Amino acid sequence: MVRKKSIPGMLEKLIKNREESRYAKMMYAAVFLLAILSVRLFYMQIVEGSYYKAEADGNRIRTLPVQAARGVMYDRNGIMMAGSRPTYTVAIPVDRKQEKLPPEELAALSNLLHMPQEAILKRMEEYKVAFGSVPLAYDVGLDVVSYIAERKADFPDVEIESQPLRIYPLKSAGAQVIGYVGEAGPDDRNAEGQPYTSSALIGRAGLEYQYNSYLEGKNGSRHVEVDATGQPVRYFSGDPVVSGYNVRLTLDARLQEVAERAVEEQVAILKQDKVNPTGASVVAVDPNSGAILAMVSWPSFDPNQFSRGITSDEWNAILSNPNHPLENRPIAAMYPPGSTFKVITSAAGLEAMVLDPAEKIYDSGKHWLIDKRNALGEAFGWINFEEAMEKSDNVYFYEIGRRLGIDKIAAMSRAFGLGAKTGIDLAGESEGNVASEEYKRKVFEEDWYLGETFDAAIGQSYTLTTPLQMAMVYAAIANGGFRYQPYLVSRVDNLDGTPYKVFSPTRVGTLPLSQANLQTIQLALRSVMGKDGTGGFLFEKYPIPVAGKSGTAETNGLDNGWFVAYAPFEKPEIVVLVMFEHSGFGSDSAAPVTKKILDAYFHLGEFSPAAEQAREKAAQAAAGKGAQ
Repeated sequence: MVRKKSIPGMLEKLIKNREESRYAKMMYAAVFLLAILSVRLFYMQIVEGSYYKAEADGNRIRTLPVQAARGVMYDRNGIMMAGSRPTYTVAIPVDRKQEKLPPEELAALSNLLHMPQEAILKRMEEYKVAFGSVPLAYDVGLDVVSYIAERKADFPDVEIESQPLRIYPLKSAGAQVIGYVGEAGPDDRNAEGQPYTSSALIGRAGLEYQYNSYLEGKNGSRHVEVDATGQPVRYFSGDPVVSGYNVRLTLDARLQEVAERAVEEQVAILKQDKVNPTGASVVAVDPNSGAILAMVSWPSFDPNQFSRGITSDEWNAILSNPNHPLENRPIAAMYPPGSTFKVITSAAGLEAMVLDPAEKIYDSGKHWLIDKRNALGEAFGWINFEEAMEKSDNVYFYEIGRRLGIDKIAAMSRAFGLGAKTGIDLAGESEGNVASEEYKRKVFEEDWYLGETFDAAIGQSYTLTTPLQMAMVYAAIANGGFRYQPYLVSRVDNLDGTPYKVFSPTRVGTLPLSQANLQTIQLALRSVMGKDGTGGFLFEKYPIPVAGKSGTAETNGLDNGWFVAYAPFEKPEIVVLVMFEHSGFGSDSAAPVTKKILDAYFHLGEFSPAAEQAREKAAQAAAGKGAQ
């Protein structure tokens, strides 16, 4: 009986032991899991806490770039030629650019900015930035800013940013020299060699490009905290902005504007006479240093178009212009120099002693060995060196070329700096070419002929020069035989105006001429501006003694006109070279522009102090009357 009663108790005890064992295992498992979670929590909070904090901040704090203002470019007298002003930009945050804008918002934005919806969408799709925003419209007015601010609910995906806008007060004057800015691309690098990571504006041409590392400054940043919808809540300071260095140019803004206007006026006059020039160049340089005072390339363009965001119509108009306004003709375009080259033939002849200034050569209108003639069939009879220069006689220089041979002409050309870049501080300069037997054989695999030596002696044949190169040839003659490297920047300044870097004149060579022979050439160039010279009709009675040369050279059946002058003759301060493409004789097309530039430099005629004061008073009176 006792045994039967113990069986249920034993079963009950067994079941109880099993339940306690299962409960214990569950407890062990729970403790094990909690231990794992504790270790993981410790690892995340302590070991890698800073990493996850940064990740969390990234979800609610956005870093925005702040564009640095580019340095200011001043002319030699402190007049601003390129600067910046604060503007407002309509932009789309970069973290939303992959999302499609709601149709209502896209339509409203299109109407407000007068920008096609397709253009907005294309801009968002193609714009590549790592952070920041996608700019849609630059330099918008306060009306647009106020409209978006007051209707933020209608434009949840739009931001208004304040950015410096590059401005060019002289507009198209000197545009190819000053250059323009554009947005950085994926292949562009900053001064440290690093890619740009935001919508930075960098120099794309001219001095803006050449001195970009000085001008661009250092962009900064600011942090903005956003809510769950991405709307800004508050802003934090970030990396400070450092403006670019200011740059002092050798250019004279007043002379630059006069030269630009003179070219445009002359183009209009030529067109009235049924002459259609395709381009023009002006170079004004200080012969004693190589400092460029003015440089004109016509036709030109307004670089402000690029700053504010050039439209497709504006861009297409520039690209489709057959006269290539983006080309900086004075340094890039190459032409036969025509009779302006005769100073080089003269130098070679005098040094080789095959040219005696007193010797007279008979000019019957053509050379007696080869039927090479003067322009317009002129014949001057017995003529010496000075008379040949002042009348720009070809037959005389054909004969000097025959006596010299092409090798000596080519050697003197190179001694004057032709066939090589001048080294000006601009990109895109051409080397030009020197006519020589070696060149013809290398390029055309043909022999050299005497007739080609005749052509080379008067600046035709295979000789090609840039307007800048010829200006520097005459600068060396004017200053006594010293060759200088032309330059456009005299100084880079800190923001407080103290010099950061100074650029001094660089002498690159000396002409291989005796002072006696150089003076012979100088006196001949002075006679060109006399009563019987090709420049006498403008400069015979000029109040300041001037020397120089006219020139005409044929390309593709059309004549290019050259004219170069320097003054004062005894102690030159300025050399002015003007060249018109497809415009006829240089004394007709280019000389009048040269005179206006010299007038402005020496404050003569309509550029005298009295005349300028009268114009200023008239302008002030007109402004006052308008205000009333």
